[in-house]
Amino acid sequence: MAPNALQGLLKALADPEADPNLRRRALRAYGLFLLGLKGGLLLLLAPFLPSAPYPPLLLLAVLGVAWLYLQARSALEEEAPLGPLVAVGLGAAAFFFLGVLGLLLRPLGLLLLPLGLGAFWGFLRRGEEGLNAGARGP
Repeated sequence: MAPNALQGLLKALADPEADPNLRRRALRAYGLFLLGLKGGLLLLLAPFLPSAPYPPLLLLAVLGVAWLYLQARSALEEEAPLGPLVAVGLGAAAFFFLGVLGLLLRPLGLLLLPLGLGAFWGFLRRGEEGLNAGARGP
């Protein structure tokens, strides 16, 4: 993607009056960038995290993702123009959080990685819905 195109996407994301399709593409590009960054960090951490099969970590994973979900929902309701960006950022944080816990709970804990991708996808969808709601107005 050319630097000017990326700059145009970022400007469209910041402008509530911009084309909704362009804003949605910009939000997806932002989300994929964050997901790639967090995935790269997980790859770098993987050799250094020891396996720690401690079952209460699964409870921590569930509680942590539930808390991030509540934060994203709150951001979409209260932070009008930037709520979708916050929600997508929290989705990437959920992926990273579940990824780290999955690496700790290896080998069976690696099943948390697809769950983290699903959480990210859900947060991205909620962010897109927030963009559409903001485009329609109050």
